Amino acid sequence: MNAIFYLSRTKLKNQLKGLIKKPSRLIYLLIVIALLILTLVGGHAADEEPGRVLRNVDELAAIAAGLYLMMFLLSVNSGFSRGGNLFTMSDVNLLFPSPIRPQSILFHGLLQQMTTSLFVGFFLLFQYTTVHSAYGISYGQLLLLLVGYAIATFLGQVTAMLVYSRTSHDERRQTIWKAVFYVFSCGLILYLMGSGFLAGTGQFLPGVVAAVNGPVFHCFPVVGWLTLYAGGMLTGNGLAVLTGLLLCAAFLGLFILFTFRTDPDYYEDVIKSAELALSAITAKKEGTMTEAVPMNVRLGKTGLDRGWGANVFYHKHQIENRRSRKFLLSTNALIFAATLLVFTFFMKGQGLMPVFLMSAYLQMFSAMLGRINMELTRPYVYLIPEPPFNKLLWVLAEMLPSAAVEAVVIFLPVGAILKLSPLVILLCIAARLSLALLFAASNVAVERIWGGITSRILVFLLFFGLSIALAAPGIVAVCIMSFALQVSGAAAILAVFALVNIPVSLLALFLCRNMLQYAELNQQ
Repeated sequence: MNAIFYLSRTKLKNQLKGLIKKPSRLIYLLIVIALLILTLVGGHAADEEPGRVLRNVDELAAIAAGLYLMMFLLSVNSGFSRGGNLFTMSDVNLLFPSPIRPQSILFHGLLQQMTTSLFVGFFLLFQYTTVHSAYGISYGQLLLLLVGYAIATFLGQVTAMLVYSRTSHDERRQTIWKAVFYVFSCGLILYLMGSGFLAGTGQFLPGVVAAVNGPVFHCFPVVGWLTLYAGGMLTGNGLAVLTGLLLCAAFLGLFILFTFRTDPDYYEDVIKSAELALSAITAKKEGTMTEAVPMNVRLGKTGLDRGWGANVFYHKHQIENRRSRKFLLSTNALIFAATLLVFTFFMKGQGLMPVFLMSAYLQMFSAMLGRINMELTRPYVYLIPEPPFNKLLWVLAEMLPSAAVEAVVIFLPVGAILKLSPLVILLCIAARLSLALLFAASNVAVERIWGGITSRILVFLLFFGLSIALAAPGIVAVCIMSFALQVSGAAAILAVFALVNIPVSLLALFLCRNMLQYAELNQQ
């Protein structure tokens, strides 16, 4: 174990040194700390509001349960294809050949994954202003909700590793485990939906909240126990908190016992999982899908039978998207859509603007350039004798259908929940599409101006700042309309914001058009 402690200690020390040697990380850390302080101050400012009525904390426990359930099910589902990410290729190369007991290495991987899970859920801390003003919880309680999120993600990865090790060698067994998993998951979701409908007209949400905080849901492995933990923590029930944590600890203990009793040499199963994860990361960095192609690709129709000049890229990307997805939208888009709908349910008394701002906030994290990064590493986009601006627009065009479908999937239910008029719903969709174009322009500008930067943290900070700068004209136009012209209303605000965003985004793309004129610009 001395070698394991030395490795962990050295890794932590090198990460701290990296803050000094890589100023981008230090800048990012300072910005994060400043934002956390801002959310803390903003949350306590709500205490001064006269006549503030706090919502039932059972709703917050239900929101936490939905988040835990989503992360746990997604992690377990990944076990059928690539297993849990408990180990990296560096662990495989350094630890597995070393004379260290497999038990010690497994504990090291579990601890490493637990730390990663805490960092993944760090975004929850930025919601303090919202949850404190609505439910009156303290910052310590929010930290404990973050711990529950980390445990759900961590135990999901542990279960994924177990599922992968038991099913990766036998397709028939994998089919059986998948069927059990999907039936069990769908049954739980149907139970919650049915509880909401049976509660009566206008009582759907209270019915779901009551079901989530009831004994049936608490019997669901991991997620139900963590919901018991979260509800007990929010209501001051120490016995519920202790029970939930002990059940999760027992689950982890059973996993460790089962692993060493049935297959003490788990290395072979882990190596393939680590290789798949590394190939996906490498492919993303290099802008190529060569090493990250899934095992089973739905071929369907082959060949290009349409397109001329630059627009051939649009049809090519549509075929690639169809083969790489099971659904019309990506998994991340579906997760963000579900998150926004849950947010709308609990914030419907606050009107449309908080929901739209939350939508823009989530869209910024999910904004991606689609397949343009892969095209930049290939010669074809430079060889087609078309104007650079025309080629850039057609390469980016493949994201618009997905963005439009995503906007419709989000704002039709949001409109029904908030009882919006058809005109306002259409304007919400248009405003979200304009933001998709704006974020694409920000990504292109970052690639064009700072394409040689390899730090993902610094790239995100530049993207975040540039997105705000491009959105500033639309925000200024809305302020002028609201305060100087005394024109208000959601329809007018959304219309003006969308109309200003589109020409600003096109201007940014036009100024970056020469990134497709010379291949050397993108071969840094």
